[in-house]
Amino acid sequence: MRTAALAVMLLAATAALGEATDCLNPSLVQADDRIVTSQFAGTSNGLNPTYWYAFYGQAGHSYSVEFVPTVDNENTTFSIIFIDLFVWGPNDIGGLQQNGCFGGSTVAYYATQPYSPVLAKSKYGAGQRISFIATASGLNIVSITNRSAQGTYSYRFTDTTLFNPRWSTWSGYDTSWGFTNMSDMPITGTLYLYLSSNQLLEAVPVTLNANQQVFITTYAYGLNLPRNKDGYAIFAHNGPPGAILADAIMQGPNSSVAVPSKFESRYTH
Repeated sequence: MRTAALAVMLLAATAALGEATDCLNPSLVQADDRIVTSQFAGTSNGLNPTYWYAFYGQAGHSYSVEFVPTVDNENTTFSIIFIDLFVWGPNDIGGLQQNGCFGGSTVAYYATQPYSPVLAKSKYGAGQRISFIATASGLNIVSITNRSAQGTYSYRFTDTTLFNPRWSTWSGYDTSWGFTNMSDMPITGTLYLYLSSNQLLEAVPVTLNANQQVFITTYAYGLNLPRNKDGYAIFAHNGPPGAILADAIMQGPNSSVAVPSKFESRYTH
């Protein structure tokens, strides 16, 4: 009996794991690619529950946000069906909170759940995922709504920005960056080239169709960057996590020497 009572108490505690239900005090999370599992309330009296989250982002970085019903819902009669995944940037929050958690967003975000890896509706429920590039540093607010039964779900906030710590045009060298779109969706992004002094030198738009490769180079026939400069680069895009495979190489005069320069996510292991 004591074991059964403890099980009931644990179940009740698990079911009570609710996130914030208003935009004034959103649940603060980190965009560090961790997967968090919790419980989401279900529709009651015709009302669909909405939970609110917030995370700090950096200008020029790209982010992916996803909510997924888990396999724990397999044997339930009804499953979680997520709808209305929205995001507001730092400059939108004042208006959002002053208008009863309603307000326009200046963030250009893209629904990526129909693309690989697909978050299609299944016997576990239906997930949602969006991607966007932050135009301002600061707090971003996210909301998600469930229009079906309560159940177990997971969420993941990911900084999908790719980082290249070294490029150079010193001593006749040039640098080339390669991008491969691993997904089945068209992806747009921006390659930001910084000098070692942290000054932005170039912001290069990049468009990749599904399964396409694109190359950007400092050579005269490419970006034609000034000689004897060096720095670092980042690439932000609107695809899901893992959608872009990127690399970089520094080449000496007449391609006599080739020096690889890594280009990867901060969560690459």
